[in-house]
Amino acid sequence: MATQNNPQKKKHWWNNIADVYRVTKRSYSWIGWAMLAALLSVPLIVLIICILVPFSVGRSIFYVIVGLSLGMLLATTLLTRLANSAMYKQLEGVKGNVYAVLRSIKRGWIVEQEPVAINRKQDLVYRLVGRPGIVLISEGPSSRVNELLNDQERKCHRVAPSVPIHKIQSGQGKNQVPIGKLLKTINRLKKEIGKDEVPIVGQRLQSLQNKAYRLPGGVDPAKAKMNRRMFRGK
Repeated sequence: MATQNNPQKKKHWWNNIADVYRVTKRSYSWIGWAMLAALLSVPLIVLIICILVPFSVGRSIFYVIVGLSLGMLLATTLLTRLANSAMYKQLEGVKGNVYAVLRSIKRGWIVEQEPVAINRKQDLVYRLVGRPGIVLISEGPSSRVNELLNDQERKCHRVAPSVPIHKIQSGQGKNQVPIGKLLKTINRLKKEIGKDEVPIVGQRLQSLQNKAYRLPGGVDPAKAKMNRRMFRGK
């Protein structure tokens, strides 16, 4: 007798919010109380105003409902902001955390799915190409990744000599960029090549890949990727 596969149940927007809440609570245990305070503070303020202002007493219920809606919006906004912060906090020190951030990068970039360099200590270098040129991002202590970055810079310069190359060290050390500021650092790079040149440079760099590097065992950046559409109920 043939068995039918049960289709995956579609998540509603409240399921997404619950998932985000659980992730956020791992870093901020007080998030529930903060959201409750945000939810109740606005309608409470509105109710007090209605009591103090005589002409608004007749519409107090309407104003309280509006205040409750604003309170829900405030609580959701608070959760959204803290969720992003919690995501980056939980990514600190995790192997493959750079790629978890690069997965959420906006259009206009060519991002390599695998590291372009790795050493015995499992320090990594990722590469992406966009309007600013070639960007090399390392993951590991500064004392060990300099050699990896310089080696990749030389290789990139051989196949794309006129393209600007930017080197970024991700980490908590001196002159390194924390994982929470990595995306902002990339977006701040000055645009130096044309949009049509980006895929051409990307094709040239493919010739450098003599062998594929795999992410270290146990790394699953997909689980760390924050779904930007989670509050839209899609």
